[in-house]
Amino acid sequence: MTVTADLILHAARACGLFAAARALTAGRLRILGYHGIALADEWAFQPMLFMRPATFRARLERLARGAYPVLSLAEALEQLRRGTLARCAVVITIDDGWFGTYRDMAPALQGRGYQATLYLATYYVEKQTQVFNVATAYALWKAGGRTLGLADVDPRLDGSLDLSVPDQRSAAAKRLSALADSLSSAGERQALLERLYTTLGLDLEQVRQQRRFAFMSAGEATELPAMGIELQLHTHRHRFPSSRHDALVDEIEANRAALGRMASGPFRHLCYPSGEYDRSAFRQLESLGIESATTTLQGTNTQRTHPLELRRFLDSEEISPIRFEAELSGFLDLVRKCTGRDRAGR
Repeated sequence: MTVTADLILHAARACGLFAAARALTAGRLRILGYHGIALADEWAFQPMLFMRPATFRARLERLARGAYPVLSLAEALEQLRRGTLARCAVVITIDDGWFGTYRDMAPALQGRGYQATLYLATYYVEKQTQVFNVATAYALWKAGGRTLGLADVDPRLDGSLDLSVPDQRSAAAKRLSALADSLSSAGERQALLERLYTTLGLDLEQVRQQRRFAFMSAGEATELPAMGIELQLHTHRHRFPSSRHDALVDEIEANRAALGRMASGPFRHLCYPSGEYDRSAFRQLESLGIESATTTLQGTNTQRTHPLELRRFLDSEEISPIRFEAELSGFLDLVRKCTGRDRAGR
């Protein structure tokens, strides 16, 4: 939102509209969605994906000061189903499984006594390598205004791209990721990543040591349930092949098996990777024992919300404190419904 929009929100709060919205939406479930915590400057690179630790702590402080009850996902959904949901109840969800979630988010949540759900994509937990597409996009962003000759990275690629131009930077990332997808092993993909960093004059070893683009380890993940963070499904390889029955079953079951080596379960709640899903897959998900699934659709949830199409507010470093408060209160949800802009958040 712009500065002008924030000023309008401040005026709305001063006029009592946030308080009115909170009363009107008290029976609706608010689900917050987070991703990673920045370990260095990743928040400036992808603010929708990485948040500064101080920003996350400020969000938890806002929940506490606003007296928003934070419930576990299972408890909140059961209360919503029964019509006994605590007023203005909030569920905190975290996607993916970045190392920063373990290092910063988990202690911050535990310090507040807040429960949360981590939707863990387990492939990178097991591999413990840098997430290729994110680490690649970061390198291209970090390289600034230079031109990249793709053949300098790998002879199977050609062309030169100006990394100061967002579209060309995006094109470079897509071509590198496509090549990586064609490789047969994680080791080959990491070797390609190393050649990219070397070509751009960047220090991949520092990135590795800091674990900027790595997931937490299996051992670290096993500590989270005792801290009040339950582990749930996000598919194994962070993909949702809804049109291929066997592939979707494999993704869910491989994810479930990996989670079973870290926590006791049951694993019945899913977050669609990248928000990609198809309603035609609902019956299949139900047959796999999936009871709920969160999306990237904006808004609050009522008893009429389909449990496999739960809405969330995806928080990020770009969200101002006043907009966060406007979302929590339900004010912006009501605005979207009244103006017909009640649709996907990303």
